[in-house]
Amino acid sequence: MSRTGANRRRLVFGTGVIVLAVLLPLYAGEYTVTTFTRIIYFGFLALSVGMLVGQAGMVSLTQTAFFGLSGYVIGLLGTERGMPFPLRDLIAIGAVLITALVFGLIAMRTHQIVFLMITLAFGQICWAFAQQNTSLLHGWAGIRGIRPPTILGVNFGRTSNFYWAALFIIAIGIYTLRRLIHSPFGLALNGIRENPRRMSALGYPVYWIRVASFLVAALYAGVGGILAAYSTGIVTPTTMQLSRTIWVLLTVILGGASYFWGPIVGTIIAVWLDVLISQGTARYNTVIGFIFLMTVLFLPGGVLSIAEFFRDRANNPLLDRIFRLKSGEKNK
Repeated sequence: MSRTGANRRRLVFGTGVIVLAVLLPLYAGEYTVTTFTRIIYFGFLALSVGMLVGQAGMVSLTQTAFFGLSGYVIGLLGTERGMPFPLRDLIAIGAVLITALVFGLIAMRTHQIVFLMITLAFGQICWAFAQQNTSLLHGWAGIRGIRPPTILGVNFGRTSNFYWAALFIIAIGIYTLRRLIHSPFGLALNGIRENPRRMSALGYPVYWIRVASFLVAALYAGVGGILAAYSTGIVTPTTMQLSRTIWVLLTVILGGASYFWGPIVGTIIAVWLDVLISQGTARYNTVIGFIFLMTVLFLPGGVLSIAEFFRDRANNPLLDRIFRLKSGEKNK
């Protein structure tokens, strides 16, 4: 297949997906629209984790803390103190970035398993604080009654309006992240992932590039947390608990941590697995856990690695011939 033909097919497929996504509220029920909204805000969180894992080579277990922090700020300032939009949202993002900067300045001095453990510790501290603070954060009850704003007469409390707004926001987020990854900053980040000592010897500020990538990832997690708070109307310590952190990391692995679209694909699959399997059995977590386990064991490259394999096979006659020989097929 020629490169022009492949690009044309990719363009047609992408256009079709965009059209179906935009028109979703017009042909799907409210439950389906709500499920895709859930995919969007968890998609932001997955992009946050996926960027650090795939582009920077850092496995962070603290992204759900930023996800929950932005939701708590929205609840505290907007719901309980009546602060208007967009001031409360800007303060929420600012709180996430300041917290991420303080923590990043410390965490980025560590590497590999030490970095993993310090991010785990920070996430658990945030979760424990939210759980035990009953005067301000209301403990396990959390903050309820969070409502999306009405902007220029448009009520984003309606499911369809909120979905379109969230879809627009994640489209901007995906476009921006893709441009960032292919920028000199993204290439430098990839180089640091492969060989930080060599990049340092070449004059790159390795430490500060890693801090900047951590801030970008925290920003995406924070935006996802704001959308989640508006969509569900509640924020609780469950938002930041360890099981949620592991679930997001597994969704990234499920889609393919080394692929740009891996976090989004993994989130779509994981959310719909949760929805569909929970309708059939009360032990849906066990079933989903088994599926995750099989993926990690037998498909470590994620679901997108299958598509890449068949794409390479279609574009490489020699690879196709070798595959046929290994499969025992006769070559004419």
